[in-house]
Amino acid sequence: MRTGKVPIAEAASADRVEFKFNPYHDQRNGRFTFAPGGIAGPASDRFRRSAPVRVKHAARAGSADDKEEIQGIDTLAPAGRQARPPTRPGPAMGRGSNSRAFEDPMTLEESFPGLRTSPGGTILAVADNLFDFTGPANRSMVEFLQDQSKRLTAQIKAFDPKWHYDEIVPTDAFRTPIVTLQGLTAKVNDLRFQRVATVARVQGDYRLLQVETLRFVQRRTDNAYEDGLSLLKAGRLSPRLSEQEALGNYIDRRVREELRERYARFGIDSAGKGPVRVNRREDDSSGTDTTYRRPDARVKDVAFDVTLTRKTLGTAQVRGFFSTDFRPSRVVIIRPRQLGANHTYVIARPETKR
Repeated sequence: MRTGKVPIAEAASADRVEFKFNPYHDQRNGRFTFAPGGIAGPASDRFRRSAPVRVKHAARAGSADDKEEIQGIDTLAPAGRQARPPTRPGPAMGRGSNSRAFEDPMTLEESFPGLRTSPGGTILAVADNLFDFTGPANRSMVEFLQDQSKRLTAQIKAFDPKWHYDEIVPTDAFRTPIVTLQGLTAKVNDLRFQRVATVARVQGDYRLLQVETLRFVQRRTDNAYEDGLSLLKAGRLSPRLSEQEALGNYIDRRVREELRERYARFGIDSAGKGPVRVNRREDDSSGTDTTYRRPDARVKDVAFDVTLTRKTLGTAQVRGFFSTDFRPSRVVIIRPRQLGANHTYVIARPETKR
């Protein structure tokens, strides 16, 4: 039934009942419209369709196609400029309904529409709704986030009965908890990470941790970019070759430090030889002499690279990641969202023989 309200799934029935949330409605009466928020949506945008996502393929690393692919990245659909989800080649695999983008961490296949069925070497932009909860700061959104918090807490305790959540809640003069949308959003993001960390430790399944790592690194990259620009403007970063290099180095260092702290907080070792690693040496023993690469992060079979510049399969660093002994299935390129549409994308492993 179309109600115009965000669906809330009870923990007991979340695995058996599908809920459908359609953002294209009038929140006053739940009637269907052609733009998010009913009359709140700009009239000029109401009937405009989002641009289709264009995908370029790199058939051969280092070939003439590389130049075309670099240009192709800039032609991906600017979904971030439109108040609607990006165009997808069909329903996200295994997701059930679009409300699951808010309720559960998605796999990388669901985070990058089309990834499951795309050929090797394909570059795909990340889904717009992956990183943050969005919506008006009204009672419905507050209640939704509170429900999410309760549901996530119950799920974590189901995996680890001894787990408890340490939380300091601000109160007013009458000791009544102060509830804010920003605070609830931060709490839900924190609980999301705790849940997937618990799943990784207990079940050895790192797929959900890959997505939460992407979410966390993206937010930290955005913050570091803003702070780095301020430091650069104040003359507190010392460029050796260029200001871009100084800014990039600052972002890399800060994001790595914060990611290590995040993993350590939830009992995940990122400094050893396990499947989760931050800025560690990944050997390539395929040649006569062993060489290596250092992804900013690695979670199981996925490499993450934080950068200011666009990189493709034609980039030596990316090809080097794919050649390492842990044989990554994907390389995720993470750039600050301030740089515009298609800031973050995934490169699927090229279909080449080793």
